[in-house]
Amino acid sequence: MYNAILVDDEPRTIEALEKNVDWRRCGVRRTFRASGMQEAIRVITQEKTDILICDIEMPGGSGLRLLEWLRGQQIKLSCIFVTCHPEFSYMRKAIQLNCYDYILKPIDYEEFERVLTELVAKMEAVDAGESGSLGEAWTVLNDETMGQEARGGKERDVEQEVKKYVREHMVDNIAVADIAEELHFNPQYLMRTFKAKTGMSIMEYIIQARVTTAKRILRETELPVKIVADMTGYADYAYFTRVFRKSTGQSPTEYRNAHRESAD
Repeated sequence: MYNAILVDDEPRTIEALEKNVDWRRCGVRRTFRASGMQEAIRVITQEKTDILICDIEMPGGSGLRLLEWLRGQQIKLSCIFVTCHPEFSYMRKAIQLNCYDYILKPIDYEEFERVLTELVAKMEAVDAGESGSLGEAWTVLNDETMGQEARGGKERDVEQEVKKYVREHMVDNIAVADIAEELHFNPQYLMRTFKAKTGMSIMEYIIQARVTTAKRILRETELPVKIVADMTGYADYAYFTRVFRKSTGQSPTEYRNAHRESAD
């Protein structure tokens, strides 16, 4: 198992990561925390640290500067950036610094756990001598894929392809990586292009589409709310209720009753 350091100037982000991620299941024994570049450097140089999970925009030194410093010092850490900035220039720099992945906020914790688990598995394979450099492989993969998409992206309607996939897989546990694999896009390119076209992230659209579908089912049928949750991809009824209330200001039952009364 490995140790990870969480670097973000927003304590709530670190607390949410610590709380919502099953670190040991992902292969992480211990997590450290830091609120900025200099504190992160102190922790990394004092403690055995294998994985850097870092914001990009921070006062006193960006996540990119931190990773660049680590690379210059020949300190070998795998890196996942977690940020609300989808700018291509940031992504490109992250790739040049051999960052493993680039996850956008708000964090989809299921996707985060999947990415982290994959990273740990590849680190274990490298440690066992079963594959080459993670960083080199990641750079080559992204350079090739982004080049193909830059040439061919204009010929495809990314927005409509993503929306079609979401409609057809509404009941499934949808992750951006699954959409990217199905549509043969690099995940970062897909997220960036979709947000540029729609003004929202893919995960925000998935939630919007699910809530919209749930509202229609609640208005037009008498199906139990638990079944409506299942039909829109929420196996956890309580979580479905929270998401629905956050989007509409009402619980599913309150929403149904309100529309039943207005129809009367």
